[in-house]
Amino acid sequence: MILSLLLIAQAPAPVGSPAWHDYPEADALHYQVRLLLDPAAGRVEGSVEYRFRALAPLTALTLDSVAADGWDIRFEDADGQALEAVRDGARLRLQFPGGVPAEQEVRFRALLAGQPPDGLYFAKTRYGEPAVFTDHFPARARGWMPCEDHPNDRAAFELLLAAPEGFAVIASGGLEAPPLAPDWPPQGFAAHGFRTRSDLPTYLLAFAAAPFARVEEEGDPRLIPHFVYAKDVPKARRALQHHAEWMQHMEQTFGAYAYEKYTTVQIPTRWGGMENAGNTFLMQNIFDTQRAGVPILAHEFAHQWFGDAVGYADWSEVWLSEGFASYFGPWLESQTGGPPLAQAMEGHRRDWLRSPEGRAYPVRWREFPEPDAVINPNAYPKGAWVLHMLRGEIGDEAFFAGLRAYFLGNSGRAVDTPVLQAAVEKAAGRELGWFFRQWLDRPGCPELQFEWREDGVRVRQTQAGDPYRFALTLKWTGADGSEHKQRFEVREPDTSLTLAGAPIKVPVVDPDIELLFRKAG
Repeated sequence: MILSLLLIAQAPAPVGSPAWHDYPEADALHYQVRLLLDPAAGRVEGSVEYRFRALAPLTALTLDSVAADGWDIRFEDADGQALEAVRDGARLRLQFPGGVPAEQEVRFRALLAGQPPDGLYFAKTRYGEPAVFTDHFPARARGWMPCEDHPNDRAAFELLLAAPEGFAVIASGGLEAPPLAPDWPPQGFAAHGFRTRSDLPTYLLAFAAAPFARVEEEGDPRLIPHFVYAKDVPKARRALQHHAEWMQHMEQTFGAYAYEKYTTVQIPTRWGGMENAGNTFLMQNIFDTQRAGVPILAHEFAHQWFGDAVGYADWSEVWLSEGFASYFGPWLESQTGGPPLAQAMEGHRRDWLRSPEGRAYPVRWREFPEPDAVINPNAYPKGAWVLHMLRGEIGDEAFFAGLRAYFLGNSGRAVDTPVLQAAVEKAAGRELGWFFRQWLDRPGCPELQFEWREDGVRVRQTQAGDPYRFALTLKWTGADGSEHKQRFEVREPDTSLTLAGAPIKVPVVDPDIELLFRKAG
């Protein structure tokens, strides 16, 4: 996911609020969504059929759900009998008086009607045409669909969507022939069916309907024509031509693509780009941006492996998605004729050093007040820098072998950082807990002061707390004009380094852009 300039945030919950945990007593297995999308009326009508498994004996089942005037939600059991739903703020507790034994599946249905308060939107495109679309990240599916709205809970989805005739419709999963029904959809609407083959968290479920034009991209049969605004087709054609090559690089490096298809959708999303599995949503002006949006396209495509196929088990671990995409998006570009990776890393460092969050919070910020708060520069540029420095610490062979094992061993699952750590430790053949702790669990970075001498340099770490442990590369010119470059290990708060060729001239710190640090005054 790439941030856009416009962020629509929910009101934050109190710090330490339990509102954002998952519900380990039950597991969502399957959602079957049937909706009539009426942009003329700005209304949705339909149902969601659920299949959950009780992981402990239940008398009630908890779902995340937002209430609003004009949005009606009713529940019934598999026999059509009304189910009582007790609301507690943004949660519903469905009552099962007879109880549900552990390991037993339970089926029920929600009936929906009205104007959704969040997560599903009716809007005009920048050219004034109607559009209907979801925008769930990080926790907005609950705004229209009662669900377990947590990244750790993955389920299968079937969607039957009716939109006005003439609209193109795209959704998660592969295209399915909609079932025949004599009375549905009503006149003037057409039905479209989709089914996922890979389980998804609710934030990655997506659909959109609008009078889209289509832009083909050759090179891989899984690339279906992109969904763009008719007036932007010429610009879109110039940008949408790299995915087949990127697909080849990602599959060769990490493993097979996980989804039925890949396409992109130009839509009024709040984000710059959103990595919905198999169908990335793109902001409306994507093709007007730097290099026609290619950096965003690469970032979102990298997400299909990291963040989507291998997910994260809690919002505090979102760096496993955003840090990976912020690193491997530019890496993909550099592999296919784009700017060098070092250029992107220099930009990431500059952006992160300017951020107030960088000094205030760690990457794994467990006390976040609400999920939008973790969507900050620690997850993105600092997350990318953690990967970049890990690569420098263990070398390319172990780095890529460890990440390939991490992907292949966890595709389809939501994990946390210790799973990644175990994979790269095995590939590197050594313990790396110190590395992950210092870069992920404390705010900031090394703050370095350099005192140069004719024959060397004194490096002082001036940040609060324990000294960091890192590799520091220096470059300089010797007295005879020869060029020198050497990598040093720094572990102490005060380190003196002797440099060859004294008296030295033109010293350069970190010439190859390998270390996240701040120069102290």
